[in-house]
Amino acid sequence: MGVPMAGRLIAAGHDVAVWNRTASRFPAELCAVLAASPAAAADGRDLVITMLTDGNAVEDVLFGPDGAAPALTPGAVVADLSTIGPDAARRVRDRLPDGVGYVDAPVLGSVPQAEAGELEVLAGGTGDDLARCTGALEVLGRVRHVGPPGSGAALKLVANGTLVANFAVLGEALALAGRLGLDRDLVLDVLSRTSAQARRLRDAEPGAEPRFTLALAAKDLGLALDVPGAPDAGVLAAAHARTSAALADGLGPHDLIALADHAGKDSPMRVMLGNPVSVPPPPNPFYSHTAHVTAGSMLYVSGQIALTEDGKVDAPGDMARQSEVIFSLLERILAAHGAGFADVVNVRTFVTDLGRVAEYGAVRQRYFPGAAPTSTTVEVARLFHPDALLEVEVVAALP
Repeated sequence: MGVPMAGRLIAAGHDVAVWNRTASRFPAELCAVLAASPAAAADGRDLVITMLTDGNAVEDVLFGPDGAAPALTPGAVVADLSTIGPDAARRVRDRLPDGVGYVDAPVLGSVPQAEAGELEVLAGGTGDDLARCTGALEVLGRVRHVGPPGSGAALKLVANGTLVANFAVLGEALALAGRLGLDRDLVLDVLSRTSAQARRLRDAEPGAEPRFTLALAAKDLGLALDVPGAPDAGVLAAAHARTSAALADGLGPHDLIALADHAGKDSPMRVMLGNPVSVPPPPNPFYSHTAHVTAGSMLYVSGQIALTEDGKVDAPGDMARQSEVIFSLLERILAAHGAGFADVVNVRTFVTDLGRVAEYGAVRQRYFPGAAPTSTTVEVARLFHPDALLEVEVVAALP
């Protein structure tokens, strides 16, 4: 964001000196004075514009080693275009030297708007301070004086909180559309008539550079929820939980639009197998009493017998061999759905002779090395194929 802003100021005829934490990222063709430190960039300047990641970065650039603030003289103004929240804005304002003005002026828009000079600048500050920097800020876009010091920083939190929540809701709406059998592109086209977020998602180009990373969006939403009195439950809190889950899945560097796809996924299965202390333990450790499964997709596999490709039973009379064949079939079925035996929550087994169940159990135990699933084993007079000694069905949670 800072590079196109500096470029527009230079093109408008302003005498611009720049400092960037990564100097190599500032294009030489912009022909700005590339300062060695924030203090050098601010020395003798009437206006210092900061555009940084968060409040800590702003305070470090202004007040840290070789910071810009000591180099400012009375009459200069600091215009902070970062999104840092009203508390950090107040800390910065209070630490500036006497006679140095301060305007909190976060912007709405991203790199394309910065390049075109079409940002919405939400300026909070006194009329005098704003007047001293309006000419430069108008090069970047539309300047709106939204109130006294801190108002711009506060309004930006409201705007970004709404933006993040809208993407989370959009994702859940698309998931609902999918469950109703609606085409995703059709739904996005209809929603884009009234939703700018739907338009962004509809028009997104695969592999495009992020305009606003999910990590920064989560930071801004966190600032909004840190405001005294902010509810710890509600839509914004739910959106924050969504962004936190997306960050945990490694989506921080991705564009915020990734939140819609993440929020649109069904909640992943969580399986907890166990034997409650309130009831006697199972007769053996090879099965659990209970399986607690959270919301998500379930896979039901009907009873499998040890059939070969020609429809005959493999190894008639051999319990161990038939057990191996059945678990091999189940393994392939589970894998085809992205699952494994660790995702199985229930096993139901039908055998023609309980006296031989130990042979089956020895094979089965190798496929369930972790927590044992819930289980039922039943003796039946015969199965639908006369050579089949057992039939096994399973229920699994799809991860």
